[in-house]
Amino acid sequence: MSTLPRLDYLTTGLPNAQAYEIWKGVVGALFEPRAFHPSQHHPTGSASGVVMGNMIVARVVFTAQSFHRDRALIERTPDHVLFHLYNVGGFNGTITRHQTTIWSAQVAVIDLRHEVSTHAASSDTISLIVPRNLLPGVDDLALPPRLEPARNRLLAAHLTALRERSAHLDEADVPGVTERTLEVLSTLLDPSRALDHLDTPALDTSHLALAEQAIRENLALPDLGPDWLATRLGISRASLYRLFAPYGGIMRCVQERRLLAVRAALSDPLETRLLSRLAAEHGFQSEAHFSRSFRAQFGTTASEFRAEQLKVARETARTSLDVFNWWWEHLGARSG
Repeated sequence: MSTLPRLDYLTTGLPNAQAYEIWKGVVGALFEPRAFHPSQHHPTGSASGVVMGNMIVARVVFTAQSFHRDRALIERTPDHVLFHLYNVGGFNGTITRHQTTIWSAQVAVIDLRHEVSTHAASSDTISLIVPRNLLPGVDDLALPPRLEPARNRLLAAHLTALRERSAHLDEADVPGVTERTLEVLSTLLDPSRALDHLDTPALDTSHLALAEQAIRENLALPDLGPDWLATRLGISRASLYRLFAPYGGIMRCVQERRLLAVRAALSDPLETRLLSRLAAEHGFQSEAHFSRSFRAQFGTTASEFRAEQLKVARETARTSLDVFNWWWEHLGARSG
C-alpha cells in the first residue's frame, strides 16, 4: 500500500445528516454542495486518495447534487486547477467561464479562479488537484472546460493510470511521477501544439497509458492479445511490439495489468465486489487460476491482501478534516 499521506472520507452507511457534514467539509474549499430542491435529502459523497507531492489524486463518488463556487469562496480559498474525470455520471453548468456539459469518459478542466455552478448526476470520478503555480503559462491560456476528443483520451488515460498507481507509490517515486504529470498537463493544455507533434517523452508514456487503457477496459475479453490490440489502436503489430518491448511483451503486460487492476480494486475502500466477480471481470478463467496468479505475483493471497487493506481503511476511515484543509492550503508551497 502507498506510504504517501492518505485522505480518506468514507460516508457510506452513515446517517444522511452526518454524511452531509463530512462531505461538506471535504469539498467545502472547492464548492458548496447543494440539493437540487428542498425536498431532497442532503447531498453526500465519499473520497479516497493520496497527497502526491504538491498534488492530490483521489477517487470521488457522490450523489446527484449541485456544486457552487462564488466570488466569496474564491477570495478565501486557493485557486488551484481541478482535472475531474467522470467515469460514471456527469454534469451540466458553468465552469472555467463556459457553459458546458460533461459526461462519462470526459475530463472537466475546472479553473477554481472562476465561479462554478453545476448540476451533477450521481457520479464516480477521479480528481487531480494541481496548484496553479505548478502550471507555467496557465494564466496566459484561455483554459477550455474540456479538451478536444484526442487530447481528452490521452488525459483520461493518464489520470486513470495515475489513480491506480497512486495506491502503491512511495515518496521516492513522487518527483518523477509528478514531473511527468505536469509535462502531460502543460502539453495537452497548450492549443498551439498540434496533436501530431505532441512527441514529448511524457506523452510517449501517455500513449502507452492509452494502450493500457484499451487493455484495462477489455480485461474480460478472451481474445485480448496482440491482434485485437493492434486493431483497436489502429497501429501495426510491429509498432505494438516495439511499444511493449521494454515491459516484457504484450501478453506479460496483459497478465500484469489484470493482476494490478485487481490489486488496485482490493486497495480501494470504496470497492465492494466479491473476489470471484473481480476475477471474472478481469479476465481470469477461474477463481483458482486467479488465486494462484495473484499469490505468485504478490506473495500473498488476494483474501489476505484485501483483509489487510480493509483493516487499514477501518483505522483511517475518516481522516481529520483539519488534515485535508492543511494540505489544501499548502499545496504548491512544498519543495518536494
